[in-house]
Amino acid sequence: MLKTATLKEIKNLTRDVLEITFENSEDIEFEAGQFITIKIDDKTPPCFRAYSLNNSNFDKKKLQLCIKVIPNGRGSNWLTNLKTEDQINYLGPNGKFTFKSPSDKNVLFIGTGTGLAPLKSMIENQLQNGSQQNIELLFGVRHEEDIFYLDYFRDLEKKHPNFKFHLTLSQPKEDSAEYHKGRVTDYLEQNHIDPKNTDFYICGLKAMIESVQELLQSKGVPSESIHFEKYD
Repeated sequence: MLKTATLKEIKNLTRDVLEITFENSEDIEFEAGQFITIKIDDKTPPCFRAYSLNNSNFDKKKLQLCIKVIPNGRGSNWLTNLKTEDQINYLGPNGKFTFKSPSDKNVLFIGTGTGLAPLKSMIENQLQNGSQQNIELLFGVRHEEDIFYLDYFRDLEKKHPNFKFHLTLSQPKEDSAEYHKGRVTDYLEQNHIDPKNTDFYICGLKAMIESVQELLQSKGVPSESIHFEKYD
C-alpha cells in the first residue's frame, strides 16, 4: 500500500550528493538501516526506486535520504526537481540490513559514497539509545570535494567517547591530518581489528564490499559477523 510524504528540504552536500528530507503524513515505524521505495512519477508508466533512510527512527514522521544524482538517472533527477511541499508516494520501509549486534561486541561500520546513509541511521540510533559499545565508522570517498557529513561525525566523536570516525580518500589532491590516504581496504590492512569481538556493517558498491569481505575473512573474521548491503 502506497504511503504519502511531503518534501520539506533539499540540501546540497556535495556537487552530486543531496540530503532530502520528507515529513510523513502519520507516525511511521522503521528499523535503522531500512529503505523506502519511491514511486517516480515523471511519466507513464511510472517506475520505483529504493533509497536507504539516512536518519534514526526517533522522529516518527521524518524520512531523510542521502542520494547521489546520476546523470540521466530517472529517480535522482525526478527527486532533484521536486519543490518544497510537493508530495511523494512510497512503499515500505523494508529491508533486513539492520543492527543485530549484541551489546558486548565492538562494531565497525564501513561505507563509501552514499552507502553511508543506512550506516548513519544505525549509528544515530545506537548513540541516541545510550549504547556504550565501541562504535567506529570508516568512510571512504575519492576526492576532497566528495566529503560530506565531516562536521557532523566529528561532533558525534566529541559528544560520545565510545564513537570514533575515520575518513579515507583514495585519490586526494594533497595530504591532510583530517583523513587517511587510500581505499577503505588499505585502512583495514594497516590498522588492527579484533576479528573475534567485532561486528562489521558494510554498504556501498559491489566491488568494494567484496574486497572488504575477502580482506576481513583473511584476518579471521567469521562470515556471520559481516553484514552488508550492495548499492549496485
